[in-house]
Amino acid sequence: MSKKTKEYFLSGFIYLFVFILMLEWLKPVIVLTDTDYLSLFGWFLVISFVFYLLKLKWLYVFPIKVVYMCWVIVHIYTDFSFLSLESFRLLVEMFIDNITSMLGRNWSDVTDPFRTFLFFILLWMTTYLLNYWIRVRKNLMLFFLFTVLFITILDTFSPYSGEKSIIIVLTAGFIILGLLYAQKMMHEQEGRLHGAFLAVSIGSLLTVIVISSALAYVLPKAGPSWPDPVPFLLSSSPNASNGDAGRGVGGATQKVGYGENDERLGGAFANDNTPVFYAATPTKQYWKIETKDTYTSKGWVNSEIESPIWKSFELGEPIESDILPGMEGELLVASIYMSQSYPFIMQPYGIEQVNSGVPFTLSMDVSTQKLYTIDGGNETPISMYDVTYNEPVYSLKALREAVPKNLEGLSSDFDRYLQLPETLPTRVKELAASITSNSDSLYDKAKSIERYFQLNGFSYNQDLAAIPEGNTDYVDQFLFDTKIGYCDNFSTSMVVLLRSEGIPARWVKGFAPGEVVDRENGLPVYEVTNNNAHSWVEAYFPNVGWMTFEPTIGFSNAVNLNYDVDTKKDELETPENTPEKTPEKPQEDKEEKEISKGFTEIMSNMAKWLSDHKALIFWTIVGLALISMLAYHYRRKWLVKVLIPINRMRKNDWDTFEKMYLQLLKQLDAYGITREPGQTLSAYAKYVDAGFGETHMSKLTAAYEKGLYGNSKEGINYVSMRESWENLINQLSG
Repeated sequence: MSKKTKEYFLSGFIYLFVFILMLEWLKPVIVLTDTDYLSLFGWFLVISFVFYLLKLKWLYVFPIKVVYMCWVIVHIYTDFSFLSLESFRLLVEMFIDNITSMLGRNWSDVTDPFRTFLFFILLWMTTYLLNYWIRVRKNLMLFFLFTVLFITILDTFSPYSGEKSIIIVLTAGFIILGLLYAQKMMHEQEGRLHGAFLAVSIGSLLTVIVISSALAYVLPKAGPSWPDPVPFLLSSSPNASNGDAGRGVGGATQKVGYGENDERLGGAFANDNTPVFYAATPTKQYWKIETKDTYTSKGWVNSEIESPIWKSFELGEPIESDILPGMEGELLVASIYMSQSYPFIMQPYGIEQVNSGVPFTLSMDVSTQKLYTIDGGNETPISMYDVTYNEPVYSLKALREAVPKNLEGLSSDFDRYLQLPETLPTRVKELAASITSNSDSLYDKAKSIERYFQLNGFSYNQDLAAIPEGNTDYVDQFLFDTKIGYCDNFSTSMVVLLRSEGIPARWVKGFAPGEVVDRENGLPVYEVTNNNAHSWVEAYFPNVGWMTFEPTIGFSNAVNLNYDVDTKKDELETPENTPEKTPEKPQEDKEEKEISKGFTEIMSNMAKWLSDHKALIFWTIVGLALISMLAYHYRRKWLVKVLIPINRMRKNDWDTFEKMYLQLLKQLDAYGITREPGQTLSAYAKYVDAGFGETHMSKLTAAYEKGLYGNSKEGINYVSMRESWENLINQLSG
């Protein structure tokens, strides 16, 4: 067995078991995050390790991996053909839009496809690091130990069961360590180990480890010395309780899901993955059910209206919506399949009409926007129906033209959307004023409030949300004391802050988009569960209408904006937010603030420019990539030409000559004239000269050894050496 065959044999086994270890990292990530598609990520690892085994050049590796990553994104998130124009457009917009969002520090706007791409990049970097440890360090002990620690911690403190994973990790890890040691011994012995001895040694190692692991797994084991800490930790939580109530009723631990009673918000709630409905829809949607207008300092109720307005609609009949004329987008259809019985419609924004094979009528409570399904005069759940909707497209110009003075002409119908309890602490209104002090338009004020929660230490947590006791205000407690909560805390607080600034706002309840679980007639099918029950905000702007906002950390409900105005203030700008009034700062602080503001303005303008020039940026990147690939492919032809003028600018001394000689060795190796292990420089020089039919390499090598080992650097004719060096360099470029 040749030395090269032995190396491939060992390396192949090492990469195989490293792949097994990497799978044990992936499995809990896939399980605990409901990511799915383990096989697709696994094949990416296979591709990576095969390329490392074959020592394939990056010129081929890079495009293959990028194409695979793009194919996976298209496969997971769409049903487009990968080679179609739609897929190409999707990928271009994904990169441009997400890079724009990151430049603007709008991290919540980063989309799931781009997160998948970033996860692939993480895997790529990890496999590169592992390859370095295998090829150069020949030691994976640290990675092995971290893998064992990772699995054991997850097995102890999470729902993930790592019983089998621990056995697999230990088995694969010990095998890798043994194989790396064998590889190290083979290199030290310079390939003199016999193939039979190597095969017997590795076979014995595998046999001993596999048998030991199997016995350890099947033999009886003693029970744990301590009970599982997870139930204990959960039971000791201050919000834990044996109670089970509908969400919106404070006190005991609540069960997540849609409920009508929101009079007392706060407290922990238990997750529930029970499906509520499935939606086959071309676009990701927030599903609106109702709005509420009266904040009580503890929760939400609906104001009592003397003459409630009800409107009835037949199937297929146009439904009156809040979308003003001129803001309609593309007409789309969503097919709804209910898993739970609710006698009302799940409304996408811009709802136009409802159709179904089952006859029923629709009745809307105008005060709450709730659209009931009626049959025979009674509220009746409908299991299947289609909703036609028209996603609104908001004019940024119209939004920026809506200023506080425009609110003066609003009718008394909007008074209930400005209601605040008399007991609301003054510091809440002062906070609203400080957040919006640098904003002129109503829209910019609303965006400042929406972004405030992301920039001021708030966190999303379903278990630690407090219940206000006594006279404590729900919003005040969240804004100033706890800063911990879930959607109800964030959305209620934003509504109160908007109203404090005189901007009409209402609290919205419904469901977040859910997750894609299937495809139907070319459309993604979203599964919406009780866990997706959600609340958010709608604010009213004159000449624009009602517009959605999403203040909850970790959620994104990006609206469609028409950037029809050229302004330095755009959607990505992050204004200065100060929660409390502060005295005038020294001149140095003002200068720092101006610098920070200028940097923000530059980043915002850059993000807007990127958004407006997607095609130019894409083709520029493609062009640069092609130029780079061609430059790399023909590097021998131009690189040596660059080396000659660079070295001519240097002095004729030993330091220059030494650098030139070492550069020549690298260029010879890249040319394909490789120096064998253990081969002396003199023998290598004769081999090179034999190939070119000259003596330049021997002449250069003799001078190099004379100066390096004989310490006779002054007696070298550096001018003559440069001529020989340039002669060889020119021949390498031919």
